Amino acid sequence: MRVKQVGTLFSCALLSVCGTARAAAPAPRLTIANVTVIDGTGAAPQPNMSVTVENGRIVSIGRTAGRPAKSARVIDGTGRFLLPGFIDSNAHLTVYGQPSRRDTSAKYGDRNEELALEVAQRSLKAGVTTLIDSYGVLPPSIVVRDKINRGELTGSRLLLAGNILGWGGTFSLTFSLTKPSDLSVFQEKWNDLMTQGMGEEIMDMTPDELRVAMDHYLDKGVDVVKYGGTSHFLRPSLIGFSPAQQAVIVEEAHKRHVPVQTHATSPEGLRLAVEAGIDLIQHPELNSRDLPDPLVKEIVDRGTLCGMRSNLFTGDVRTAHLARRAAAEAAITKMGPPETDAEKWRRYDMVEEMDDIQYRNAKKLIAAGCRVTPATDSYLGDAPEFRRVPKTDEAEPGMGTIRAIEGLVELGMTPMQAIVAATKNGAASAYRSQDLGTVEPGKIADLVLIDADPLADIRNIEKVDAVIAQGRTVDLAALPEHPLFYRKPAGAAQ
Repeated sequence: MRVKQVGTLFSCALLSVCGTARAAAPAPRLTIANVTVIDGTGAAPQPNMSVTVENGRIVSIGRTAGRPAKSARVIDGTGRFLLPGFIDSNAHLTVYGQPSRRDTSAKYGDRNEELALEVAQRSLKAGVTTLIDSYGVLPPSIVVRDKINRGELTGSRLLLAGNILGWGGTFSLTFSLTKPSDLSVFQEKWNDLMTQGMGEEIMDMTPDELRVAMDHYLDKGVDVVKYGGTSHFLRPSLIGFSPAQQAVIVEEAHKRHVPVQTHATSPEGLRLAVEAGIDLIQHPELNSRDLPDPLVKEIVDRGTLCGMRSNLFTGDVRTAHLARRAAAEAAITKMGPPETDAEKWRRYDMVEEMDDIQYRNAKKLIAAGCRVTPATDSYLGDAPEFRRVPKTDEAEPGMGTIRAIEGLVELGMTPMQAIVAATKNGAASAYRSQDLGTVEPGKIADLVLIDADPLADIRNIEKVDAVIAQGRTVDLAALPEHPLFYRKPAGAAQ
């Protein structure tokens, strides 16, 4: 990667993205006939329905009777199920200089527009029609977001947060315990690109100074604000902002109808953010300790949404964890008593206790009636050529979201509740309920057609037959159009 480009705003000079942009054509009238509608509200399924879409929005839903209304295209939905498009409230579109992935950042850091589009297209292929990028490189992501919104590119709708406010970029104390004295110019420029002027320095601001800084950041065009309720790491977990500062962050975003999220790694850090009035908690399941009952009650009473990354601690991931835990516990029984606190923590890490804490806390929040939505933390990771082992699918774009929805059922939800979480609740977390999240007249036609009943088995959400985004049928076989990291699964059609 050319170091001088890291400090720029990545002007659009990428042929594989800019060269494929096209003028948006009017969305033709479309009818899905004889389909069972699961509308995302939690209402009972509606069989034998016809859903008509025009100019990108749902214009009518009614019982199929005889021939459907005249449309440019009619999809026969017999035996199929129509759902709102899925929403993921925590994805990462770009590579962003993470210390453990320096080779990938160096090679691909000036191709983040292409990578953001690839993530958006891989997600859409799985039926995920909206992604919230809660930490990523803002300038190239804005280019892709706006082209998708204009219909010039095909991909999931993108809502962008940019930096996690108060964190100093990926090569910083707050994100990765990296000392400033250890940084190269390359890494310093990455930090500046990530933070967009809203890094660790804002923790020292007075509330009035922070208010001005917030206005400047919102002017950059972010759709969501996310701030560090604590530092990124777990031990020690340091609270970053005073209650007065957090109130300013929330107030200034809400003035512009922008939702606010936080990432906090301790119960007290989380409590302060909830009391500041945030809209969504990223990783509310924590992994530091079991959630105190009063905090769970406060989250539920306030209606704060919980963005769970259930994809990372349910299903096959949990099965593998339990096997490793059993082996570690057997090894620990042969050791003597721990001699220091540090040794206690090492044994804690050996048995991966953090995974079990997350599992317990997630079940507790769901049982308490918390409003939940999938927030997967899906990411690109290392480029395939730099991986020593293949990346498993629970954190892959698109498939990670599907695994998270399935995981919510394992954690105690019914399939219907998991679908509502992934549609209606996702739209609420982004302040987009007026347009997204349910199959209702007037809503944007972001729809997923499934070949089998997801209420009978939530895993049927993997059986995507068709995706409609902004009223247009998507050519799923063509996605992603210009893959960089994507590799076709073994046995997939060429």
